[in-house]
Amino acid sequence: MVAELDRTLGITAALDAQIGPVKERDRGLSGGEFALAMAAVQLTGEDHLVGFDRLRADVVGEGLLPAPVPPSTTAATLAARFDQPRREGVERASAQVTGRALAALPVGERARILAGRVTIDLDAKDIEVYSLRKEQVIRSYKGEIAGRVHAAHWAEAQVLLVGDLFDGRSDGRTVSLDQVDRAVEAVRAAGASGQVLFQGDSGYYSHKVAEKIVACEGLFRLAVPRTAPLWRAVTRVHDDDWIDAVDYDGAQVALIDYVPPGWPEGTRVVVRRVRYDVEEISADARSRRARTVGKDQLALALGGELDEVFAYSFFATNEELDLEEEITQAEWEFRRRTRIEELFRDTAYGAGLNHLPSGSHAVNSLWMWGALLAYNLMGL
Repeated sequence: MVAELDRTLGITAALDAQIGPVKERDRGLSGGEFALAMAAVQLTGEDHLVGFDRLRADVVGEGLLPAPVPPSTTAATLAARFDQPRREGVERASAQVTGRALAALPVGERARILAGRVTIDLDAKDIEVYSLRKEQVIRSYKGEIAGRVHAAHWAEAQVLLVGDLFDGRSDGRTVSLDQVDRAVEAVRAAGASGQVLFQGDSGYYSHKVAEKIVACEGLFRLAVPRTAPLWRAVTRVHDDDWIDAVDYDGAQVALIDYVPPGWPEGTRVVVRRVRYDVEEISADARSRRARTVGKDQLALALGGELDEVFAYSFFATNEELDLEEEITQAEWEFRRRTRIEELFRDTAYGAGLNHLPSGSHAVNSLWMWGALLAYNLMGL
């Protein structure tokens, strides 16, 4: 599969052009050949560098690949030469290859993806390791020793656009400022002309992130942490202003009269409430559902004074939501932003992103990109 995709889409050539030279002498594997080999090794089910040796031992399998597979020691040496500019070269090449694949789609499908709205989901995943001696790993807030992958995923095309590996406490509100620019460049390189919409959970809730997206002439939907001003705003929503949510029994949505201070002009907040019987709410303070219920309402419910409660979720957006249908559609789309979660699951179980196999941050970063390339190849 990898060899055929390389033949038809020119993957190695695109990678070589964007990565540039990785060795002083022009002999052996090029940077593009090695990056593609990294993805191929993971596609065969290997999740450590020793997978290179195992694939080399498969004489027939190795012969089907577009280039020879190096031994694991050579692979580690080559991977260490991929600094951030070279890894961003992998990113740019992947966008070019995506464009070539989309150009081969039937006219209607191609137009839907390239001319329609571009939805980019931002998210992060912790990769747990077991040694603090690995570069740029740290104990996360959950207590795990981890690196954290921050990624941007193009939902309609189902491909990864941007990926970076940082430590386990890296903040999406900071990291995404650079990733927003790179993600927009990637979709434009792939041929998409539609307006870009960024979505993210509360880890990306920041007026700086919103301003960066607006500066790129984009739209945003970012989950809002539950704070006292939001709870007060909810109490001001009239019963007649709640609208039944799409494809969600017992759920309703509404616009509230709260605007996050300092956010771009035109920002508004959408709230969703879901009705639950008290028996469905845990008294455990660690319960995720209990945290979505206002504390006063929760206290009354747990005290036996209420039979049912509402759980609330919020997101901020700069979309023009003037009609009820527009509000419910935006909430439905935001609720269904699961493609990037599928990406992380596929790269962990279908590639090798359940491990960081080296003590070197550069090697682990390219290993991450091998998994992300593997995901994109499966999508192509």
